[in-house]
Amino acid sequence: MAFRATTFLRQELKLRPTFELALRASCLQLVLARWGLETASLMGLRGEQTANDDDRKARAVEAITSALYESGLDDHATATEKTMLDKPYKTWEYGDYVYGDHWEALGVLQWLLGRQHAIPAYYSSFDRARLFQNSGIMPADPSTIEKFVDSFMASQIHQTFDAHQLRRAVDTSEAWIWRARAQVLLGLRDEISRAESQQSQATQETPLDEALRARHVPHSLRKLAADLPKTIPLAARCAYEKKLIGEIESDDFGIAVEMKEDGEVPAGQRRTATVPYPNLEPEHLDALRKIAESRFLAFAWALGKIDGWDPAQTGELVSINPINAAS
Repeated sequence: MAFRATTFLRQELKLRPTFELALRASCLQLVLARWGLETASLMGLRGEQTANDDDRKARAVEAITSALYESGLDDHATATEKTMLDKPYKTWEYGDYVYGDHWEALGVLQWLLGRQHAIPAYYSSFDRARLFQNSGIMPADPSTIEKFVDSFMASQIHQTFDAHQLRRAVDTSEAWIWRARAQVLLGLRDEISRAESQQSQATQETPLDEALRARHVPHSLRKLAADLPKTIPLAARCAYEKKLIGEIESDDFGIAVEMKEDGEVPAGQRRTATVPYPNLEPEHLDALRKIAESRFLAFAWALGKIDGWDPAQTGELVSINPINAAS
């Protein structure tokens, strides 16, 4: 996690053209709109849902799929995204619902496009309703997609952030993805230790390999596992001094959590406390990892560090900023 000045200091982070970012954001918004309908239907199976509600959602799904092709977005959507949108209503499988993790990536792309004012702390999520409002896209109306993308087709688009702000946003993303990956490695330390001691020459993927791949942890980071109890405090201090994290708690990344209150308390008056990263419940740690992964994916793709929109490609990407990669 150490950062040091090198010859890479002269290298700039170069974004893809803004219209490419707009096309990718549009694809995300369409599929996330479908995700919302499918999730609502899934939840409806456990509660009250009328036939009229179901019929309305089915028509909306058809309209979203039509918009994909009528707007020309099908040339820019991934094969996975097109397959998901082409599926009939209420036929999604578990792997399709996982697409909901991309909400945070959509937020980062909108920030890069100047449609989102700020990136929330890495233990908070973007406001999903506002993300949809920011673009002006109505998923079932192809003309709104075209209007959104066309607004970024000019040769000169004024960025709402400078190079320093972009580097800081990338560095913050890297700090939090590092901590999320470190937590995964901490949970697998025993398995990693056994694998290292056995020096297995197995050619097939082991359960350990599969666990790391599923959580997009680069294979090269396995060697860090043994020293993490010493490394995490150093990383936390470094990130705090560079203002990439807001708080340090117990020599670790500090996470602001809302205190449980008796009765109704207005949102602006809720009390918070700072707890160390590893003190969170497993489901909350998983949520933090997904936020970090999704935002890291967006920055990696937008800066051309991965070729396609594929979370698996970030699985061997340790760093985006060349300064940090040289550390």
